[in-house]
Amino acid sequence: MVTGGGIGEGVAGHAIWSGTMALVRQLTGRQIEIVDPRPQAALKDPKPLGQGISYRVRGKLRRLTKDHRIWLLIENERTGEIWPQGFQAVQYDPSNGEWEGRVNPWDGEVRIHAVVAPPTADDFFRYFQQVGDHLKEWRSLRRIPVECINRATVQASKP
Repeated sequence: MVTGGGIGEGVAGHAIWSGTMALVRQLTGRQIEIVDPRPQAALKDPKPLGQGISYRVRGKLRRLTKDHRIWLLIENERTGEIWPQGFQAVQYDPSNGEWEGRVNPWDGEVRIHAVVAPPTADDFFRYFQQVGDHLKEWRSLRRIPVECINRATVQASKP
């Protein structure tokens, strides 16, 4: 009789698989990168956005898989809350593999995540934005969806 593995084996297997896929993406140039801002640097190119200010984030991704989208998210490091930045879609240029988007951070230090969202996560982020737009109230996410395994993170600060 064969029995299933425990939870630990499943978590370890997932971690090994995720690590292996990240290495493959890195070696093939399919790993998303954030190139601006650099770690611990100040955000640039402020533009008014409602009551706040948005800042430019740029990166590289050699190839964006069909039906996938790049999303930017900001994380409150004190609370762990995640906020998708759907007020302006990230623009991707397949001819040079460069992308650009904007974030709207609320205080000095901010952790920015760039994720390649498969269709299910893209639908989820779009729904988050639509509900927020409708209610004029946005609640945070507790985590980045697990299917967003191709991601990059940088910590930056408001000027």
